Amino acid sequence: MALNFTFFCGLTGLFGRVTNPQTRAVSGVIETLDGTPLPAMVVHLTNGGSATTSESGKFSISISARLEPSDPIEILLGEDWIVASPWEGKTFVPVSLEETLHVHVCRKGDQTLLADPQMVKRIVESLTSLLGSRLLSANEPDQLLDEKGRALGFSIDQVKFAIEEWIKKLQAPYEKGLAALYARHYAEASRYIRESVASADSDQVQKYIALFDAEFQLGRYPQAEAALVAARAIEPSNVLVLLYLGQALEEQAKYQEGEQVSQLALAIDERAFGPEHSQIAALLNNLALVCEDQGKYAEAEPLYRRSLQLDEKLLGPNHPDVATELNNLAALYVNEGHYIDAEPLYKRAIAIGEKTLGSESRYVATRLSNLAILYQDEGRYAEAEPLHKRALAILQERLGPEHPEIATTLNNLSTLYWEESRFAEAESFGKRALQIWENTLGPNHPLVGTCLNNLATLYDDERRYAEAEPLFKRSLEITEKAVGPEHPDAANRLNNLGMLYDHERRFAEAEAMFRRALAINEKALGSDNTAYAVNLHNLGVMYTDEGEPGKAVPMYEQALAIDERALGRDHRTVAGDLTALAVALRRLGRNGEADLYEEQAAKIQSNVKQGNPNPLDSGKK
Repeated sequence: MALNFTFFCGLTGLFGRVTNPQTRAVSGVIETLDGTPLPAMVVHLTNGGSATTSESGKFSISISARLEPSDPIEILLGEDWIVASPWEGKTFVPVSLEETLHVHVCRKGDQTLLADPQMVKRIVESLTSLLGSRLLSANEPDQLLDEKGRALGFSIDQVKFAIEEWIKKLQAPYEKGLAALYARHYAEASRYIRESVASADSDQVQKYIALFDAEFQLGRYPQAEAALVAARAIEPSNVLVLLYLGQALEEQAKYQEGEQVSQLALAIDERAFGPEHSQIAALLNNLALVCEDQGKYAEAEPLYRRSLQLDEKLLGPNHPDVATELNNLAALYVNEGHYIDAEPLYKRAIAIGEKTLGSESRYVATRLSNLAILYQDEGRYAEAEPLHKRALAILQERLGPEHPEIATTLNNLSTLYWEESRFAEAESFGKRALQIWENTLGPNHPLVGTCLNNLATLYDDERRYAEAEPLFKRSLEITEKAVGPEHPDAANRLNNLGMLYDHERRFAEAEAMFRRALAINEKALGSDNTAYAVNLHNLGVMYTDEGEPGKAVPMYEQALAIDERALGRDHRTVAGDLTALAVALRRLGRNGEADLYEEQAAKIQSNVKQGNPNPLDSGKK
């Protein structure tokens, strides 16, 4: 059986567009918002040169010969000035040598900026990306508003007031959609933004990005992907579009495609901004997540480490982005069974969050939940429960009792109680999580499928088979609809349904479920992945239960070989493989081999209980 935890992992966001290979200089003019040229202004390009504007405000800066068409550029004017157009100085090398960039600027704190509806719209666009649950650093909404305000020279109250006044006067569908996205009313946002994309204009790519955000938050990943495919047709190498497209593909288990676009985005930004830029750290982090989802732990770890080292250098050791990367690296170690390495990383991420965001931050709460999941994996239930409960209390105080993140922590508490065989409590928390997710995200959201799967697993353990089966089937239906029938999540549901049928001694149906799960995971993840090993192991269990231990042994042996390679020889999952293999061998009368495997399993389990899960294989994957 496999219940689903929700690890809170952070992603990050960027910018990008199109150029011409013959362009070797960027020319432009610096003007105030009313069009007055500004002489004697020092203009600098990130990872590029500098120039001083002429009396007419003009400048020309040579760019590196390494830059290619569609590479982004970033214009900097010093701490006292705001680049209002292109917004925040993020633009692209001109299409031709004759093209002139018109850069409109104002001084920090210039009230003209907040009085201009177009400028306020740009502020809201940038904030909606930052406020997305899978985007950028682990910051509180008010902190992001405060940081944005200080960067522009305003207080948080001034920015809030400007946005509130802008919202009151909205008429166009896109602006209404942005306002709904800002308020996290995703269904409303999707409706308005879909209406807006019918009328093409200069905001078209940004509209598609906003539509992606709304659909992604609703768990409608194919629709999110479609929005970005449309955006990429307009700007084929826009780094932000590539970044988000990688996320949409990843959620649908289109891992190779997701990895390719993530690598492309990384190559573009390394070329444009150099190897030591905060955006590079963001892309490395996201590429690592794609690799980890495929079980490619050996590839993911150095990416996480490089991302972490880069942000520690650029942002300092106590920045929220550093905490995000520590969290993600720790989650990787948990998946590998390297609990000793993971625990201090989670604790440091929590400490950074408490220092920078406050001890009652929602992001501190998510780190507490992740540390609790680690303790669950180690069987340290007494230590896990208070962390989950503290996280729940923080989130309820910060977000209210019906927020989707509350359901995530309730779901994780339910899994804890399930592992402790506290079934009544597990069911209560699981049902409450299900109700919140159905009410807030809709009955067909992937997280609803996760919760149904977990409740069905609980009922299966209690031998409440008649109640478990329809929940497993509904979970499978939701998952197949949301992410497709070839997604590993669908394989997970099939695997669990197969276990139910095995418990009911419906062996033919059980085998069919396991075989389908194997085929899906082999296609999506490969035959050397731990998810594939789970299906092999459970198929072996079914053969053993059916009285066919001879068929079970090769299943267990293959699963054992995969898990040892992926997780190390002393992982608790390996102990489970060894124990099951010993049972099958003993039924075949091969008692000497069975004794040997049982001894190995017992040694592993003893080491795990002592908090030393990897004494024989301490090297990282």
